[in-house]
Amino acid sequence: MRAGGWQGVRRQQKVRTTIPDPAAERAPDLVDRQFTVPAPNRLLVADFT
Repeated sequence: MRAGGWQGVRRQQKVRTTIPDPAAERAPDLVDRQFTVPAPNRLLVADFT
């Protein structure tokens, strides 16, 4: 396996690279999100967390 470059499966937890600071101030809501829909296709909001 080593000569062929193969590796076995590792069953360990994933590495956590980003740990948020609970004391940090949250970013302001710059798009003034409203979670009500006045009409179809009026406001599109995406959240990448």
